[in-house]
Amino acid sequence: MHNYSFSKIQVAVVGGSGYSGQELQRLLNKHPHVEVKGLFNSQTANQMKPSDYQVVFLATPAEVSAELAPKIMEFGVSVIDLSGAYRLNSGDIKETYKQWYGMVHPSVELFTKAQYGLVPWMKPKTDLPVLISNPGCYATAILMGLLPLLKDNLVQADSIVIDAKSGTTGAGKKAVESQLFSEVDGECLPYKVGVHQHLPEVKLFSQIIGDFNIDPFFTTSLIPTRRGIIAGIYTKLNHGKQASDVIHAFNDYYGNYPLVEMHAEISRDSVSLKKVVGTAKTHISFNVIGEKLYLFSCIDNLLKGAASQAIENFNLIHHFPVTTGLEHLEAII
Repeated sequence: MHNYSFSKIQVAVVGGSGYSGQELQRLLNKHPHVEVKGLFNSQTANQMKPSDYQVVFLATPAEVSAELAPKIMEFGVSVIDLSGAYRLNSGDIKETYKQWYGMVHPSVELFTKAQYGLVPWMKPKTDLPVLISNPGCYATAILMGLLPLLKDNLVQADSIVIDAKSGTTGAGKKAVESQLFSEVDGECLPYKVGVHQHLPEVKLFSQIIGDFNIDPFFTTSLIPTRRGIIAGIYTKLNHGKQASDVIHAFNDYYGNYPLVEMHAEISRDSVSLKKVVGTAKTHISFNVIGEKLYLFSCIDNLLKGAASQAIENFNLIHHFPVTTGLEHLEAII
């Protein structure tokens, strides 16, 4: 076990000007065991001397992370990547990334080292250095709600419909006309319907973690708020299953994980983005009507969907309690 009690861990952040990168810096600056020694953007990252750090966080586009990660790991330095560059480790990886990310992946060989970092479902190995692939924001909200159902064989896997909505920070900071205030205000704007890059991620890790092959209907929409995701998951329970089985599953899988709040009812409070945005938590609520299950999973897309989950993974690889550096977070109401 590593002992960092007398010295802080030296880290660098690449991509600190984006929304997720800004949140990541804010969390790292308050982390009791971290010293942020380097800040870079995509253009200046090649000036970085990786050996000066123990961990480098990449809050960069997938194509940038795919170029930087192998160069950093050559120096025996761990990488926690917030992009999708190393998430889809299945089948023909080059073709998969052409289809879903529109990129020619330059470092497919690194997938043998990449670990998917969905806490608490896949805890990283701690033989340093490591490459942690932080999950996507939509995928996080969906899998946190869906995996207990799949693991306990509670639902009909061929009946799943997912309707997920995100605040505009989920689309990044680039100046795009469709994301202007005048375009988004007063709207609910579906986009990438059925072809969002987080869909193959949801399917892959439903199979890897949940032991189920699913092919859900999947819609994503922008809503006129800055941050937060509300993912509605609608499906049918298997015959004989009921609400008590759902409660038992969530208690079983999240009972020792402090960053989930479970509500066995759907109410204005239980699906409130205002009560989860600003926190590192996942809020899950559901109703069962007959054999139909209506479930909502809510997160802050910039925190559990990105920066705070990266901190959770950092904590785990260094043997700190999972909530270290996240205790001060409160809802933005």
